[in-house]
Amino acid sequence: MIGIGESEAGGVLVPPGFRDRVKECTPEQLTKDKRCEDLPVMVFDAGRMPYIARHVTMAWQAGQLALLHRAEKGTGGTNRSLACTGPRKQEMKPASCDEYPLASSLEGGAGASTQAVPGGEQFIQGGVVNSTYQKNNMKTGDEFLVVVINGDKIPQEAYKG
Repeated sequence: MIGIGESEAGGVLVPPGFRDRVKECTPEQLTKDKRCEDLPVMVFDAGRMPYIARHVTMAWQAGQLALLHRAEKGTGGTNRSLACTGPRKQEMKPASCDEYPLASSLEGGAGASTQAVPGGEQFIQGGVVNSTYQKNNMKTGDEFLVVVINGDKIPQEAYKG
């Protein structure tokens, strides 16, 4: 896993300090239930979103949080604009600008990490985010843990567009 050190718990990649929160849950359970016991979990599958999974793990390595909180509905666009500014999006073209922490989290916005990813992965990611919020009936301020599965599918190189 891209230099994050102790991060694998039963096939689930988490930053150091969160191993105990998910060690009892399998990737299949996390993907289906979108939670590990009482903690909502947002699962990014590197098999389906390799460059987003790469970005998330690199953001963790750089000090971004894995335990996030849902922002008020409708704030994602503003947070996205603060992270993926016009000049930043321009330099990534034709790729899509991905931000982490998520724009739909209280931690998103200015100061978020940004990387170029394929637009198709962003489409998949949007579905994962929305289904996690819905399945867990999440409200503003509710916490959730971001995890990555299938870490062996994370590319070593950045997306070139």
